[in-house]
Amino acid sequence: MTLGHINDIAAFVAAAETGSFVAAARVRSMTRSGIAKSVSRLENRLGVRLFNRTTRSLGLTDSGSAFFERYSEILSDLEDAEFSLSSGYGEPQGMFRLTAPATFGRVMVLPLLNQFLNDWPRLRAEASLTDRVNDIIAEGFDLAIRIGEMRENTSLIARTIATQRDIVVGSPAYLDGRQPPRAPEDLTQHNCLSYVNAGQHRAWRFSVNGEVIAVRPKARLALDGGEALRDAAISGAGLAFLPTYLVTEDIVAGRLREVLEDFAAPPIPISAIYPSRRHLAPKVRRFIDLITIKSERS
Repeated sequence: MTLGHINDIAAFVAAAETGSFVAAARVRSMTRSGIAKSVSRLENRLGVRLFNRTTRSLGLTDSGSAFFERYSEILSDLEDAEFSLSSGYGEPQGMFRLTAPATFGRVMVLPLLNQFLNDWPRLRAEASLTDRVNDIIAEGFDLAIRIGEMRENTSLIARTIATQRDIVVGSPAYLDGRQPPRAPEDLTQHNCLSYVNAGQHRAWRFSVNGEVIAVRPKARLALDGGEALRDAAISGAGLAFLPTYLVTEDIVAGRLREVLEDFAAPPIPISAIYPSRRHLAPKVRRFIDLITIKSERS
């Protein structure tokens, strides 16, 4: 098998994983026409059609599915052999592209990313901290952090690295002189601060009589960022539903108080998500290990 044949297979695998020649071109650092030519050469050599192509979609044929299942593993083995033989085996290097939710990213991920770069001088990083759900494969990310149940395609692997517990908090300035809520239904008597994203207000989840219920209090103030909601709660604007990693220090310092402690809902999984390759690059593997260790100690 020549290097050209391997490159054609790599282009085909990238197109099969991403579902388009354009996205595969980004992953392989090629042009769209280059990917298309590689796939055509591979089809001509094999004498079969690997993709069903339309103007809107790209789908594997039965032959394409069988070829992908076999050769994606072989390609992964070749990449692993390259790692093993290279002088930089095990050392994170090159560009590391990461995406994470905005608040979790700023509070939890950025400090670790700074440590990661200090530990590995041959590494560079690019981070997208946004509550928009980026397409990991199409946009070329090595790793994504997601909060909540995974809703993306099954070609991605999810590893739970931590859990998030959300609580209701308010400032002494707001709570003093008011009857604190004793149950979720009491929230209708309070000023509530809501997180809003793409026009949707996030539900507040509580455990009531062994069942998890979702409540959407009528918000007097809605904001699109966790840190902004925290600041508003501290200022006395009302009650907010926020993760413990964002407000624990404020509770200890007396800037915020927790209410409705008896109705805490089950923790939400926080996952590291990456493309389904059997052999992870050292930069991805080591960062997952780092953030998992940090989360376990928190």
